[in-house]
Amino acid sequence: MSVARPARSLLRTCVASARTAQTVGCQHQQQHQHQFHTSAPRPSKRRSRFRNVKAEDLGLLNSPEKLAKYRQDKFADYTKEELEALKSKYTPEQIEAIKAGEEAIDPNDLIFQGRLRDDPYRPQYIEDYTVLDPRYDVKPELDGTPFEPQWLNPSDWADKYGSKLTDLTDKKTSEQLTRSMVRALRRVKESNGAELIDLTEEELVDLEKDPELLKKYLVEEDAEAKSDDDSAILTKEQVMKLDKAIDEEWKKELSKISEGPDSGEGEPSNLELIEDGPAGTIRLHTAEAVELGKVPGVEGLYKSAADPEDEGQDDDGRYQEIKRLTGMSLRDIQSIYRKVLVQRWVTNQTRLGKVRSTSIVAIAGNGNGRLGLGIAKSTEAGLAAETAQLLAIRNMKPIRRYENRTIYGNAKAKVSGTVVELFARPPGFGLRCPHRIFEMCRASGIHDIAARMPRSKNPMNSVKAAYDALMNQVDPEEIAIGRGKKMVDVRKVYYGGNVY
Repeated sequence: MSVARPARSLLRTCVASARTAQTVGCQHQQQHQHQFHTSAPRPSKRRSRFRNVKAEDLGLLNSPEKLAKYRQDKFADYTKEELEALKSKYTPEQIEAIKAGEEAIDPNDLIFQGRLRDDPYRPQYIEDYTVLDPRYDVKPELDGTPFEPQWLNPSDWADKYGSKLTDLTDKKTSEQLTRSMVRALRRVKESNGAELIDLTEEELVDLEKDPELLKKYLVEEDAEAKSDDDSAILTKEQVMKLDKAIDEEWKKELSKISEGPDSGEGEPSNLELIEDGPAGTIRLHTAEAVELGKVPGVEGLYKSAADPEDEGQDDDGRYQEIKRLTGMSLRDIQSIYRKVLVQRWVTNQTRLGKVRSTSIVAIAGNGNGRLGLGIAKSTEAGLAAETAQLLAIRNMKPIRRYENRTIYGNAKAKVSGTVVELFARPPGFGLRCPHRIFEMCRASGIHDIAARMPRSKNPMNSVKAAYDALMNQVDPEEIAIGRGKKMVDVRKVYYGGNVY
């Protein structure tokens, strides 16, 4: 039957009923007209298959006492000792700016709208910028002039290193004494030497910042002494008075240097000491390449020492590379949940015969929203399993979780002939899914989910499809932003945000 015919009959009936003022009859006929589409009619009311769960039973409602205790634990006010420490480190203007920033942010907003991250991948917000982090930082590329390396014997190397330390210490000491002399001159100029010292305040500040400028001012003073007239020459009494005042102030500065916290200012810094090391700037000016192999006569003399932070648990160094790539400590790596899900034996036919290998698919997760997948193959089963688990730790990625317990809506993925369908479920539902998907959900911190595999049950394809489904979930917030709408989560709005 054509779709246009019911439409014409419907229009004709409505017009006729309007003319005869039989409104009730028209409404009765409209109810019995055919639908314009072939979809099944939507039921009036659908009864939920699950019982209702109250917010009090889940602990979703927070009392003012709990909120006050949480605020005191996480966002406590500064104590007197902390304020004194801030005053010793920052200027009064900076302290005022810090207090203004603290008052501008309401801790209640952080409690309800923010989340404090406790995973090992959280960024370190307090950073001194002295160490390059391989996760964020890129080693700067500097231009250098290469030269041939010199292979010194132990005695020559010790002599060269000792002379370098001596030069650095002398330079630091000279700069420290120059700064103390400049500070003494500034105080003498402020007290009674304004007409006796011809250096301006800006020049003294520059001298204190860069002691190397002292040579420039000394040269200029010698050049100007020949052209000055007799009025610029100081008397003997003025010179003695000026020398006495400078000596007194300089003795005070020397006593502060020897007794104060800056007594170690004359010692070389760590950056200057490692200049000749593998990460120093001297590597920019050398033709030595690490990839060329071991140097004859030096091989075996220098071995990399074990990391003291590992407490002797990684003497063979198997976790050093994964520590460098992830930035985690050995304790954090060992605390990650790892599981071998698929193990199969494959054979490669070569001219030497059949070479049998073991293929491993492993997962790793921290139980708090991160999951990784690793695949490795080796002739040794143990080596393949270890490699796959380390790859899974390195490949861990965040998974979008709703209320930190389930997924957003339904997710579906297909790999070859295997189809995996994941469904979000209410609190307390549990993990009702195949055992491999069960392990993946437990490793990633998902507690309420249902899964179905209507087609092939291939082990490797099922793991890959489940991983793709978890990674490629639909984000309702992104959809709302794309449509220009606002997404409102009823549970977060009415239960204050703490719904888990």
